[in-house]
Amino acid sequence: MTIKELDAALDEGESLKAITQAYSEISNLKIKKIRSAVERNRLFFDEISKVFGFVRALALKKKIGLEKPKKRLCILQTSNYRFYGNINTALTNYFLGSTRELADVDKLILGKAGLDFFKASKLLPTYQQVMLKTDMPSGQELLDLVKICSEYNQVLVFHSKFKSLLTQQATFTDITATSTFLMESVREQDPKNKDYLRFIFEPELSKILHFFDNQILTLLLEGTFLESELSRTASRFISMDKAETEANKLIKQYQTLKAYAKRSLDNNTILENFASMAALRKGAHA
Repeated sequence: MTIKELDAALDEGESLKAITQAYSEISNLKIKKIRSAVERNRLFFDEISKVFGFVRALALKKKIGLEKPKKRLCILQTSNYRFYGNINTALTNYFLGSTRELADVDKLILGKAGLDFFKASKLLPTYQQVMLKTDMPSGQELLDLVKICSEYNQVLVFHSKFKSLLTQQATFTDITATSTFLMESVREQDPKNKDYLRFIFEPELSKILHFFDNQILTLLLEGTFLESELSRTASRFISMDKAETEANKLIKQYQTLKAYAKRSLDNNTILENFASMAALRKGAHA
């Protein structure tokens, strides 16, 4: 490579480093802003989910109808954007592996990354798709998603979850609390728990169930988006940190090559000068 080409490569390396530093700083600030809030809310969302399942079990005891038109919906939450490392790929593979054997299931894909993958791979014969304006849904977009979810007896949301700054986990959340509902139903049918559930409801249980089936479903769905946002932000921070390290290696490599090239050029200049001087001396003696 010529020195001019090496200078161009160094400029590209410096530009890449500046971009990765900017993304890293933004991600770091975002993590500090939302990490504590998300981790603090996890316990709240977990307790709300348990209460939701408990109310469904009570409704079953009272023979209040819970059946909905469709059985199960699986939602895949991917991102509209890039620079998140392999987090979208890992989540998509987990989604495929976890839903392959499920019967009577509809699938809904969120985000450009997931939609592009399935359009190219043709791995899913049928699926619904929703493209949000950003990775976090607006109020209306969230309500539209809840409206879709409300038609199903069970809704599983597949999303990434923050474990640590270096570790992100692909997981799913049952926002309809079906597992808790079934567990409470089994306990209710146990003869040892004959008098297990005795409550007076105000307002009546049907209205409470309707409230949970709308408001709490919205809250739990929003919680999965918050988990995804934190996890993706952490993944971007690590990805950009690695990219910055690679950019520094690239810059150092080209700087070394440029130094060798300049040294070679200087040596050639010196040799040419010596050759010219030798030729002049030889001509003078002749």
